[in-house]
Amino acid sequence: MDLNEKIWEYSDYRQALGDFLVAERSLRPQFSLRWFAQRAGFSSHSFPGLLVAGKRNLGEDGLERLAKALRLKGRAATYFRALVRHNQSRTPQEREITLEALKKLRAGRDAHRLRKDQWEYYDRWWHPVVRELAVYADWRGEFGRLGAMLSPAISADQARASVELLERLKLLEKVGDSRWAQTDAVVSAADVPGTVLKEARTQYLLRAVEASERLPPTDRHASWAVLAMGRKSYQEVTKLLDEVRQKALAEAVLDQDVDGIYVVSLQAFPVGRWNTRGVG
Repeated sequence: MDLNEKIWEYSDYRQALGDFLVAERSLRPQFSLRWFAQRAGFSSHSFPGLLVAGKRNLGEDGLERLAKALRLKGRAATYFRALVRHNQSRTPQEREITLEALKKLRAGRDAHRLRKDQWEYYDRWWHPVVRELAVYADWRGEFGRLGAMLSPAISADQARASVELLERLKLLEKVGDSRWAQTDAVVSAADVPGTVLKEARTQYLLRAVEASERLPPTDRHASWAVLAMGRKSYQEVTKLLDEVRQKALAEAVLDQDVDGIYVVSLQAFPVGRWNTRGVG
């Protein structure tokens, strides 16, 4: 049983664990609680069953071992950790905090995956920005006003063309004389090939350079670190960056007090190498 997709359907980690154990037992005759407990590093073979029954709780170390034994990865593992902490919360305040964390994780996952006929969305850097501004800003249906709200500004004709494109791609819909709504709160480029996204990335990198020269420090953020590490550590860092991106996305989706559109860019790339195995 692969919990990486199914874990999002659960509101109780004990039920998820119980369903996993039942499924594994039916799929693999050699599977046993003793084997699973050893795999998770639990000293007692009955501990997984006690967890399912609600007679024991997980500590932080046990939580990490169990997530690994359940073969959870990435965002699914993050959601499982949050679910355990929520289910085991002891005070109303702790329960409220952990519930908010779960909401953010779910919100960041519910994204519309762009189809091939929607890839034109990434042709110009301002299309994603217009998609947000058209909904949240008070531009009164005046395309000159809308274009001027971008930083740097675009022309009225470019703003009009962008809105018309977004409507044609069914990423925006008109709901009144001068009001638009998003057809989906979040869109995902998960199915968009890198060749399509390459130009979009370049355009946003150029916007970042411009922002560093044009905006005061209070209106922008930039931080970096030069790190010496191996390939395995680099892969872990990229996973952490992706988790940060997902958390930022979820934070924005749940924000009820939007007053601006921001680009959040997270990057990691080599600047020096001496191990050239496989290169040449």
